[in-house]
Amino acid sequence: MKRAIRMLFLMVGLVCTYVAVAAPMLPAPEGGPMPFCNPKSNCPK
Repeated sequence: MKRAIRMLFLMVGLVCTYVAVAAPMLPAPEGGPMPFCNPKSNCPK
């Protein structure tokens, strides 16, 4: 039983990793803020 639960957790982790890698990363729109820019400071555009 322990082996089945361990295998289930490994399979769920593998599937979650695959889904995270396969999801497309969308770039920021043109003229949009940089993700690491602090809004309180003057951000370069």
